Amino acid sequence: MFHVRSVEETASLMKEYFSDYPIQTETLSIEEAFDRIIAQEVRSKENIPLFDRSSVDGYAVKAKDTFGASEAMPAQLLFKGSVQMGETPDFQLEEGECAYIPTGGELPQGADGIVMVEYSEDFDGEILLQKSVSPGENVVYKGDDVKEGDLVLQPGKRLRPQDIAVLASLGYSRIEVQKKLKIAIISTGDEIIPITETPRGAQVRDINSYGVYASALRWGLEPVVKGIVRDDWDSLEKAMDEAVQEADIAVISGGSSVGNKDMTAKIIDGVGEPGIFVHGIAVKPGKPTILAKAKGKALVGLPGHPASAFMIFNTIVHKLVQVMEHSSGTERSRIQLKMKGKYPSNGGREEYLPVQIVNEDGSIFAKPVFGKSGMISLMTRSDGYVIIPRGSEGLNDGQEVEVELF
Repeated sequence: MFHVRSVEETASLMKEYFSDYPIQTETLSIEEAFDRIIAQEVRSKENIPLFDRSSVDGYAVKAKDTFGASEAMPAQLLFKGSVQMGETPDFQLEEGECAYIPTGGELPQGADGIVMVEYSEDFDGEILLQKSVSPGENVVYKGDDVKEGDLVLQPGKRLRPQDIAVLASLGYSRIEVQKKLKIAIISTGDEIIPITETPRGAQVRDINSYGVYASALRWGLEPVVKGIVRDDWDSLEKAMDEAVQEADIAVISGGSSVGNKDMTAKIIDGVGEPGIFVHGIAVKPGKPTILAKAKGKALVGLPGHPASAFMIFNTIVHKLVQVMEHSSGTERSRIQLKMKGKYPSNGGREEYLPVQIVNEDGSIFAKPVFGKSGMISLMTRSDGYVIIPRGSEGLNDGQEVEVELF
């Protein structure tokens, strides 16, 4: 029988069993490193920028020469020359002089401010400036962005486009990242058939393998579909042993409920020590979820119902993946919305309520999507979900909630 754990207990046990999971690394070019988890510290080897530069198109000046300047009474300065991109100016500004400078150009010696070009007028070799600037205005000083020795990226961070750009700015062409965790996906059940076949009688196509496969890709894993395994001991035991040998995580969907024919839990527990540490989580949907550790690997028994399997993989199993990857933060987007409609909840379990984001009369709401755990269209019609805490009696119409987006 189940020994139901709370979500908090489950999270704590996952950390206890897998926080020290060993992950191999590889070195990739930064072009290949997007969305991978960095495995090294990145410190700046130099100041960024390497020189004082302008943040606007305009005129480099001594700021004091512009004090009091206005449209009615502009400052009148001698034009000294132009700054060329990529070159250090070969002149120095003296009092009463200015120089044209493009965005990103190096500040000439003697200048300490930039007047934007739209506040200037060229008058026979003299420049009329209609706006004053303070020292440092429109100037990015050496090291303002990143200083030499600064810690820029830490291990465990999933690399975003802006992180790749920072690596490029620091001169890193290659970077050490974690190898992707491999996940083996098994479906079990005598009623399950390949998706290319036509169901007869009580048969159903293999939905869960493909839902888990796509979700695994989304979370940066390397998924391998092992196929459909019939509900007999020898077949299931062989499939689980092979999955554990091949992958970091073995996931099997179906056969996690208590029943005479459902032997999944016993087979998972028999793969190796320490075996099952969670069989039953106080969540809806997905109560009969199994989590185990054997031969150093993670084993997961998902519910057979497609919506339940999808939700548990994208919540509980995603948290397990983050623990094993030692990754920081979350990649899931969240928004605050008001509920459209009332939703009662079973206070004994944490509930993941699928919601649609709807626009009614110019206002955006989260609207519950109703259905049963066996209905995969429940997920297709949903934009995200709301976590209803254990002990809550539900959600009220107009109540503000946090929607976690799919």
